[in-house]
Amino acid sequence: MSDSALVVPAPLTPSELQHALLFEHNPLPMFVYDRATLRILAVSNAAIACYGYAREEFLAMTLRDLSPEDDLAALDAYIEANLEAQRPGLLSGVRRQRCKNGREIEVEITADDLDIGGRSCRIVLCQDVTARNRATAELVEAREQLRRTAEQHRLLFERNPQPLLVYDCQTLRIVAVSDAATASMGYTREEFMKLTLLDFAPAEDHAEMIAFVRRHAEGERVGLLLARPRRHLCKDGTILDVEVTSDELMLGGRLCRVCLTIDVTERNRASAELAIARDQAVEASNLKSAFLANMSHEIRTPMNGVIGMTELLLSMSLTDSQRECAEQIARSGEQMLAIINDILDISKIETGHLELDVADFDLPEAIEQTCALARTQAGAKGLRLELEIREETPRRVRGDSRRLHQVLLNLVANAIKFTSEGGVTVSVSAAERRDAEGTSVRVEVADTGIGIAPDNLHRMFEPFTQADVSTTRLYGGTGLGLAIARELVELMGGTINAESVLGEGSTFWFELELDPPFSGEADTPVTERDAAVELAAWPTPPLVLVAEDSQVNQIVAARALERCGCRVEVVGDGRQALEAMLASRFDAVLMDCQMPELDGYEATAQMRLRESPGEHTPVIAMTAQAMEGDRDRCLQAGMDDFISKPMRFEELRSVLRKWIPIASSEPDRAAVGLGAESVPSLGSSAPSASSRS
Repeated sequence: MSDSALVVPAPLTPSELQHALLFEHNPLPMFVYDRATLRILAVSNAAIACYGYAREEFLAMTLRDLSPEDDLAALDAYIEANLEAQRPGLLSGVRRQRCKNGREIEVEITADDLDIGGRSCRIVLCQDVTARNRATAELVEAREQLRRTAEQHRLLFERNPQPLLVYDCQTLRIVAVSDAATASMGYTREEFMKLTLLDFAPAEDHAEMIAFVRRHAEGERVGLLLARPRRHLCKDGTILDVEVTSDELMLGGRLCRVCLTIDVTERNRASAELAIARDQAVEASNLKSAFLANMSHEIRTPMNGVIGMTELLLSMSLTDSQRECAEQIARSGEQMLAIINDILDISKIETGHLELDVADFDLPEAIEQTCALARTQAGAKGLRLELEIREETPRRVRGDSRRLHQVLLNLVANAIKFTSEGGVTVSVSAAERRDAEGTSVRVEVADTGIGIAPDNLHRMFEPFTQADVSTTRLYGGTGLGLAIARELVELMGGTINAESVLGEGSTFWFELELDPPFSGEADTPVTERDAAVELAAWPTPPLVLVAEDSQVNQIVAARALERCGCRVEVVGDGRQALEAMLASRFDAVLMDCQMPELDGYEATAQMRLRESPGEHTPVIAMTAQAMEGDRDRCLQAGMDDFISKPMRFEELRSVLRKWIPIASSEPDRAAVGLGAESVPSLGSSAPSASSRS
């Protein structure tokens, strides 16, 4: 008998031998043990391979030797509970067992009773389920993780603060909805599940919605759509404006779309109200601009007479008393004009219509000219006005010299106004510029005047603001000058500020970033160019036509033209101007823009249509309008230049010499002189109520 055979007292019969072979060669591990001693009596080849013990080692072991030490107590309890019976019968379970190499495996055991040679034994069939149990545990863990993830996703979807819903692209039925969507539209989740996409679209939106969902029915993959405007019908009938962002989603094998909706009802309402408010503000601004333009015209028309007549009066021989009165009238007129200009400037700034006129200029010369204008005012009060221009200050720069003059003159005039003794010092220096080109210029105006209290200093650059009411009563002014200065400086890319000590004086300063001049432009100072113009003279006095309906302004214009060396013919409206031009040839026309019968714009347009090729008579607009766009309107009508009322003698002379060259004044021209009937005298009757200028 071989070692692998069962120990039996008698030789095996063929049947027993066959059974022994079936035991030993069973593909699953098997062994037999004695119930009394737990000794292993037989073992299959598969068990030897599974546990790693040799057959002889197995036959020297007991059932306890296969159990890990920490499982022995559980094994003893199992034996006591299940194997004490005389015939325990078929039992199964899962146990841990230890291999020879120390590795522990989980085995599924099926055991039954077996009698061998009169001994009560049990035959055990073992199956290693370690890998299976591990895979099962991993599968269970994966399923649990998937369940937790699905729960998280469900919570993220349902608890999202923005309304979310998912619909089936084929049936359009809602398949999922968030809590925010139910709260927003008033339906319960169960009610939502019975709705389709069309059920919460207003009836008038159905056609557009059907056209969109038809793309789904045709199999089109629409993809991501961002912030599409839609309207949703709530359960209570309220219609919400929403923006819908949606994308495709495969859900249970169905093509769906997930939609995130944002309620923009209040935003749209606010936008609509804002648009209405904006339109009202624009209308109010236009009305304000129209009012200011009309006010400018109505005030400038008589101001033109006041200032123009005063200028003519001062050019005559007057007694000292008469001259003093005339000069006071001139100063009052200038003050009135300055107030008008301030109001117009602040209006242009508020509407964003103020533009810069950028050109090359001589910076020190511009500063000196501004200070020269203020020296008379300072001298009249017994104040010294000092100017300090440091060496590093650039000479030729590019910027708006007129606005620079306006800002500086305002600061200097204020300093003189609020200083009773001592003086005013203007300092100009170059400061560090933020970029490489050009330069930053700092201008300071320091005075020894009344100063400003600290709690009032920060308000000085606000419109209609002065230190206090008593200041306004004592010194006058509108409180607009510094506000305009601040806006102009900031428009030119600079900054302005002030420092002051009450009772000791103030220092107002501003910094401007000025660009380098264009290299192609001549570097001739402005005064030299003006001097060259002054040398020009007409060999024969040019003939100028004045079209003006106001008799006072007719006199002012005619006398100013005579001072310039011109001959003058005067008409009262645009139609008379056209008739005069048919009768005579003029070197230039001074055309008032607003006149009865035919205004200056239309008269100029008709005049241009009548001119022959190569013929062009310069037309210079005279208007009391001073708002932005007036100059453009004049040029579009065919006018060549623009003079704003009140008309200045120097400005008029400069414009005339610009448009009437020396060679154009011909001796053989038919002379039309200024007769007594051509220009109304100072004693003439006032113009009718219908006439305007």
